Amino acid sequence: MDKYKILPNKWIRKQMFDLLNNIDVVVEFPTETQTYTIPCYDTRVSGVDNPNYYILLTTQSNEVDKNNKCEWFWESEILIDIVTIYPRGGNPGSRLIGDEILEEVRYLTEQFEMPSESGLSVITRTQSFPNDLYLSTDSENIFRNFMRLQLLIK
Repeated sequence: MDKYKILPNKWIRKQMFDLLNNIDVVVEFPTETQTYTIPCYDTRVSGVDNPNYYILLTTQSNEVDKNNKCEWFWESEILIDIVTIYPRGGNPGSRLIGDEILEEVRYLTEQFEMPSESGLSVITRTQSFPNDLYLSTDSENIFRNFMRLQLLIK
């Protein structure tokens, strides 16, 4: 790998955060329409006033692509985790809000580009959507949607 081609992780996280933090997501329920502002976090949420709906920028990986004889590229991935949490009381929650957040994330990342100051550029981008997860605890129902963004970076 060209020693001057930097690892793209911090640039991808920066661009993702700028793109996804505090996005407005409109959800149409059968009886009403609501808009939610969704915060984005790097890896985990901490503090006392944790939101019930948020986006996490979780695992990243990179591999060197040596298929080009002129210069090597990065094959880079980031997993985006969309979390919706509902108190367990009488409302079991709904996957609808998570689905709408995922749809907005999908739309916003379709044309993902590296920040110009990184000196890197995206050649191709591929979105994939691993299985959703559901977790029920004594006090909460938690729904998680995932999107993996795979990038070939020059």
